[in-house]
Amino acid sequence: MSEVVFKDIKLNDIFILKRGKVISKEYIKNFKGQYPVYSTQIDQPLGYITDNMYEGKFLIWNTDGLAGYIRIINGKFSITNIVGIMSFKEEFSHQNISLEYIKYHLEPIFRKNIKGRMGEKGKNEYSKLNSTMIKELDIKLPFPINDEGEIDLETQKVIANKYEKIMAMKELLKEKKNEIEALSISFLEDSDCKAMKITELFTPKLGDGKYTQKYCLQNSGEYPLYSGNTTQKFSLINKYNYEGEYLTWAKDGLAGYLMYHNEKFAITNHRGILIPTDQGQKINLKYIKIILEPIFRRNIKGRLGIEGKNEYTTLSKDMINKLQEKILIPIREDGSFDLEKQVEIASKHERLMEIKEKIVNQLNELLSKEIEI
Repeated sequence: MSEVVFKDIKLNDIFILKRGKVISKEYIKNFKGQYPVYSTQIDQPLGYITDNMYEGKFLIWNTDGLAGYIRIINGKFSITNIVGIMSFKEEFSHQNISLEYIKYHLEPIFRKNIKGRMGEKGKNEYSKLNSTMIKELDIKLPFPINDEGEIDLETQKVIANKYEKIMAMKELLKEKKNEIEALSISFLEDSDCKAMKITELFTPKLGDGKYTQKYCLQNSGEYPLYSGNTTQKFSLINKYNYEGEYLTWAKDGLAGYLMYHNEKFAITNHRGILIPTDQGQKINLKYIKIILEPIFRRNIKGRLGIEGKNEYTTLSKDMINKLQEKILIPIREDGSFDLEKQVEIASKHERLMEIKEKIVNQLNELLSKEIEI
């Protein structure tokens, strides 16, 4: 479709933007009927009432909550005050403009310009995009033009259909990505195991509260200092508290994630360290990290997030001491810990994670590509 000529038209010139009105659940309960009331739920109406505010085919968008998502509604319906509606101005109409075409162009722009707390798939998100914000964006939409210089409705329909197919493929890719990320394979089926409480293997201990940003500036050095961040050092300082192999956990922020260390290092009081007991000296820490991290993450408290976004959770030393879940440790015939089996399982898991990461990165690259028609 490279030969198609496009003309930019301002969104503000095409539509009148208007917010809905307050419709409470109590009102819906008292006036049950046949006409849907749409709020911020993407996949279903809030309820049904006896009257309607609008009749026809319209674009509506979420002004709050999961802001910026657009739906096409056709029929008799009402909208709440956290949803906006786009009504054609007199010079434009359904006769020459496809709402499906506009939706696929407009929704990514809306979502990129929301304000507030972000999330994914409706989890832990509260954002906003009201009509004033949209007008200030001064959005221009490209419309195909026919040989007479008029807006070409049929070409819009063809493009919108291609968008729909591509978006369906992207949704399928997202599903596959989620399945891969959730994939968990146990390598313990062929092993005899012993169930151990966490506190039988480790004594949890918090880091030092003296490691402030000011302290780090005054005591810079070569030894890594770790805090709540799960992927990088907090600072480099001139002394260390621990040397050798250890597991540490994030107490605050992205709580429960574990780090494996084999170095000289220190930790702040936003991080804890697992000091091996006598029995804990006889196990492989990389193996323990695989088994223990999901247990820690299941027992965090606080505001959850997705991939580290907008999460603030905690897992204190006392919370760990109270955990009743047990860790399965492979054992030999004589009942002693099978260190070789632990190392084998850790190695298999590491290879699995590398494969998963490679596939997920490839899927993310595909999902992030802009749609070109």
